[in-house]
Amino acid sequence: MDSASRSTTDVILAIQDPYMNQIIDGTKNYEFRKYCLKRDVERIWFYRTAPHSAITHICEILPARTRNPDDTPLEEDGLGNAEFNNRHKDWDDYDFAYKLLSVYELRKPISLAEMKDTYGFKSAPRSMVYLPQSIGTRVVWHKQIRVLGNEDTSQDGSLSTAPKKAS
Repeated sequence: MDSASRSTTDVILAIQDPYMNQIIDGTKNYEFRKYCLKRDVERIWFYRTAPHSAITHICEILPARTRNPDDTPLEEDGLGNAEFNNRHKDWDDYDFAYKLLSVYELRKPISLAEMKDTYGFKSAPRSMVYLPQSIGTRVVWHKQIRVLGNEDTSQDGSLSTAPKKAS
């Protein structure tokens, strides 16, 4: 698959349970990574590792927050936020925090077998992979089941950053 057939706004990241469960239940409101995603990235499609072995959720994100000396610390209202701010030893090199604005559950998870057979993946995602446009065309992210997040966008089109339980 060539780079022209990949999204520039959506990436796939591998995640293990219990971290995905903490995102789903709203206790974890940032995703922490050792690398910086491009500013164009607006959504993370989470590939849950075994036993799920499937893309199961999509989260809208804000650009990376860092912990450089002049940066404002994260609000300590979610799992890992205080550890990120305080440079806890278990968080060495996790220098990028992505605010999770919303969580959507795919109506039909995309299994590893489907990823290989239909979308040309050679193996399960292990690191960041740009989403093939064929997935984004077939699975319209905002038509999935909203679990947490934005009711609507504001008049100026910006997203509310306060997670809310879906009704």
